[in-house]
Amino acid sequence: MKINYTLIAVLAILSMASATQAVTPDLLATQKAINEEVISLPWKYELKSYSLEQSNSTFNLAKGYSLLMGDAARHYNQDIQGAEENANTEALVFNHNTGVQLIFNYHPDGYVSLEDWGKLNADVLMQEISDNAKKINSERAKHNVLPLSIGGWLQKPRLNQDNHSVSWVFDVVDGEETTVNAVTIKLGRNGYEKITWVSSFDNYLKSMDAMPFLVDQYKFNEGHRYTDYSMGDHVAALGIANLVAITAGGNPQKVGIAAFYAGVTLISEKLMVSALVVLGTFGAFFRRSFSPKIQKFQTDPVLVLNFLKDNPPDRYIRQGV
Repeated sequence: MKINYTLIAVLAILSMASATQAVTPDLLATQKAINEEVISLPWKYELKSYSLEQSNSTFNLAKGYSLLMGDAARHYNQDIQGAEENANTEALVFNHNTGVQLIFNYHPDGYVSLEDWGKLNADVLMQEISDNAKKINSERAKHNVLPLSIGGWLQKPRLNQDNHSVSWVFDVVDGEETTVNAVTIKLGRNGYEKITWVSSFDNYLKSMDAMPFLVDQYKFNEGHRYTDYSMGDHVAALGIANLVAITAGGNPQKVGIAAFYAGVTLISEKLMVSALVVLGTFGAFFRRSFSPKIQKFQTDPVLVLNFLKDNPPDRYIRQGV
């Protein structure tokens, strides 16, 4: 069934624009231009293994998903979705039916040791995350932004020794919207891949079993796997406990202050923006809260991807995708 493009643009605007924002001709034109730009991006649909050059890895695209890689993924995430610039972003995956999005960021910070895993206290970490969230609510109020609160663990940090990954999930109430912070860190020989699951709380509950499946579709190439470590390889300044704590939005575990700041220097994403701005995916909530910029228009990925399925651009047809 063909979908009317104008209807897609209107629906996208109504679903993404604020209730107080009037749908004007200029807004319609802007939204249409953004939707057209999204459609023109080099989405990958073919069910095969794709090479991710930054991390020396591959991702096996599953049915129902679309993939953007490299500059296209960074352009979509930063210029269209309004995310902070991040050179570590190497891929972005969409689910056609639910709108669930996965963002892949590679951090070439060295081999991450598992020796300090036992030092990670999930209950203490959750309290730190909640306390850090409360600290910024006064700043949010200054910008007329509703308070941020943390629900709690939906899954405590869990180490998978079989595929050398750590994953965790907690829910976040951002104003009147409940979302999930779901992250998997997959370890390699020379660094790690941070895989961030972006979705509403309801969509997470409906499709949470897909997360481990999708993580397993990402694999480091031979010679770059965690098990390929060789004596003399660069070792990351932060062990897995500190890496998880900081990335999740908590505080660093007790390590020597010199070692901690060495780790901050080596981690390619800023691990400490200020005393109030916490890191990783959780930090994205904070950065958005403080940002004085007007939010960029955003497109509804489900509507656009549904349009793409029925109306593939000519270049996709030529590529046989």
